Amino acid sequence: MREHTSKGSQSAIVYQSLYLMNLLLLPGLSFLFLLWLFIKNKQHKGWQRIHLYRAMQLSLLAGIFIAAIPLVIILIVENIQASLMVMIVYVVTLHAAFVLIGMLNIARAMAKKLPLF
Repeated sequence: MREHTSKGSQSAIVYQSLYLMNLLLLPGLSFLFLLWLFIKNKQHKGWQRIHLYRAMQLSLLAGIFIAAIPLVIILIVENIQASLMVMIVYVVTLHAAFVLIGMLNIARAMAKKLPLF
């Protein structure tokens, strides 16, 4: 029984690590691997499943808030120089916030606790 909880703990750490890799190292590839794990491991129970769902949800939110929204705003706004300046500050700030949330969640996975976000 002890091996099962250790394996579950490792899987929660892997899910949160893939979320951080999606933000920092390999954006597209890490997301696809996390999506594959999400589809494959939906049957998990307990806090490991919650870590899987939270990592997937945060990856989707990060993609929307960091990539899609700034692109739409830049395309809509007429003054491109001002909008670029604001979008750079916006993207850097949100990216840092999502990375900090990921670091908090991976620390919680290592402590075998539920993610906060």
